Amino acid sequence: MVDGKSAAGPNPALLLISDSESDTIRIGNAMGHAIRTGDTVLLSGDLGAGKTRVVHGMAEALESTVPARSPTFVIVNEYPGRLHLSHCDLYRIGSSAEVEELALDERLREGALVVEWPEIGAQVLPEDVLFLKLTNGDHEEQRVITFTPTGPKSAGLLSRSAAVFEALDATVGLKPSSKQERPPK
Repeated sequence: MVDGKSAAGPNPALLLISDSESDTIRIGNAMGHAIRTGDTVLLSGDLGAGKTRVVHGMAEALESTVPARSPTFVIVNEYPGRLHLSHCDLYRIGSSAEVEELALDERLREGALVVEWPEIGAQVLPEDVLFLKLTNGDHEEQRVITFTPTGPKSAGLLSRSAAVFEALDATVGLKPSSKQERPPK
């Protein structure tokens, strides 16, 4: 999936449209409420696509006292909270061997893992992951986010995340999109 051979891999299971940075954070927040020890999320997208905004929402939901920031220069940021979240950015890593040296699989024993630019380490990352692809939408702040689980564990994370997102959406009282009408209350 992350090595560019997605034609042979699973099809995206969910597509969400984020119309703002706060929407992208809210999507991450839903995932943060749903994530469990051992879960891996891979984030792919151009620079500025909103990958770190997703992680910001996740760390916030996990009640981390450490604010999420891009780990491009430090490679791995840690966000302790009700669950430990390791946030890794492989942008400056040169090979799968270097990724293997990070021992990312060991981090899954104590918490969850989020990896930006996973294409670089595809051969050494876990197989069962929730893969998110963020692409630009119709306007400057809009993002199209596709969610693709690659196994049963990641399918469970996606299902839980979608349920939390729906609950948060109802609580916040967001306006429905023109494609999705809600019944009057």
